[in-house]
Amino acid sequence: MNIYKNLRERLYGIPELVLAKRLLMFNDAELDEYVKSLSSFVEDFPVEEAELKAAMETGNMDSVTKRLTGIRETLKNIYADDLADECWKRLNSFDRNRPEKMEAYVSFLLSTLAALSIDIQMAFFFEEAENDAAPAPVGEPGDPGKPADEQNAIKTILAVDDDTYSLDTFKSALKHVSCKIIGATSGLSALYMVKKLKPDLFVLDIEMPEMNGIELAEELRKQGQSAPVIFITGNATKEYVLKCMQVGASDFIVKPINPRGVVNRIKKFL
Repeated sequence: MNIYKNLRERLYGIPELVLAKRLLMFNDAELDEYVKSLSSFVEDFPVEEAELKAAMETGNMDSVTKRLTGIRETLKNIYADDLADECWKRLNSFDRNRPEKMEAYVSFLLSTLAALSIDIQMAFFFEEAENDAAPAPVGEPGDPGKPADEQNAIKTILAVDDDTYSLDTFKSALKHVSCKIIGATSGLSALYMVKKLKPDLFVLDIEMPEMNGIELAEELRKQGQSAPVIFITGNATKEYVLKCMQVGASDFIVKPINPRGVVNRIKKFL
């Protein structure tokens, strides 16, 4: 009996994992071992992230290279081959007289790994929901129940973030994407807006005063808003991601916002 109904397909959809035909050749026992490796990566990442950031802040480059070497081995074990190869190149070309180049790379790497961790957790969440015969979470992309003309219409996105710079960055990233973006700087103003319009997609920052993004998502669902929700966050811990999934998260955008990554994730819902 195949205990993983659609996990292979979901893992194939994670761009950082270079899986090719590897998963097709795995039997259930081998896939189970691979899943354990992915789970270990998810569990260990918050600690690795904190230790690497601490090493960078103190300027301890010996510790930085040690941490990066360990991360590279982990990436090889989970078949994130391109990320592992790039990490190896950076380690071999590291110039201690120009630490700012390593700082920029570490910032990029940690953001990418946070997104990878969240994507893995989402794959596990949806697989578990399916195995438990639970209904698919509200707002999964590609709803086949909508009429064709409704699917092809220009979609409206309600983006909520108390940081106007982040809102501008988000809007700028989507300037070439066919959609209408409406910005709000608080949960209360967002709730007022949805009384007058029906967004096709919500993009919610989590860390906001008064009403955070998770609380806002809960209130939107109570009011009957069923559009997909994408959370903006920099936190990839299991407890945090699970809480977001339980209120109906369809995807995540990781801070600092990467314009190319934003476009790839948003397009799935338009």
